[in-house]
Amino acid sequence: MIKEEIRSLVWNLLPKYSQGSEYHKEVIDRAIEKVINQLYTETFNRYPLSIYRYTKRFGTTTPIIVSSDSSAGIYYSNYPTGVMPISLPDKASGVRRVTTVAQGGIRCYPMDVREYELVQAGSFFSLTSGMIGYIPTRERVEYWGMTAAIAASGVRMDLIVPFSDYAETDQILIPENLSDKDESFTDMVLTILGVIRPQETKDDNVTTIEAENK
Repeated sequence: MIKEEIRSLVWNLLPKYSQGSEYHKEVIDRAIEKVINQLYTETFNRYPLSIYRYTKRFGTTTPIIVSSDSSAGIYYSNYPTGVMPISLPDKASGVRRVTTVAQGGIRCYPMDVREYELVQAGSFFSLTSGMIGYIPTRERVEYWGMTAAIAASGVRMDLIVPFSDYAETDQILIPENLSDKDESFTDMVLTILGVIRPQETKDDNVTTIEAENK
């Protein structure tokens, strides 16, 4: 579904007296975002490789600029305007893939700060060719092994971004709930909003729970 359809789905499940008064659009969006972020993390912890299904690619039409901090000797890219990737518990975090526009034989690999410091200290890793390391930080992505030629062409990034960073017409895939609780996505959102959904009843107006206890 696209973003506005997901919001509309939750909106239409709210009690009729609440629509337009108790729950502002931003409140609904934040509840949706919290649930989707939780589902991203659960999916990554259970099936790490499947998290790539939920990325959004940036830099396809206009490559992401690679800048140089000459004083620190660092190449880096700022995140796309208005985007802050979600943090995931590994080296790549929310930056699941970086690819170069030029020199297709070059591959980019995630690194953590400790690894970056080790290769900067003069290890034999510096003799490796065809590899660029990237380090996601809170403010930007920094590179090890970046060259001026590759930097001039820019890069592309596949990012895990929060619900609020999607455009209204963007398609958003929502992971399944992999926890032990048998809750749908909408149930999880409504729980955060403090909405208690009515119990399912049978034709005789007896709830499902009451019927099972008879």
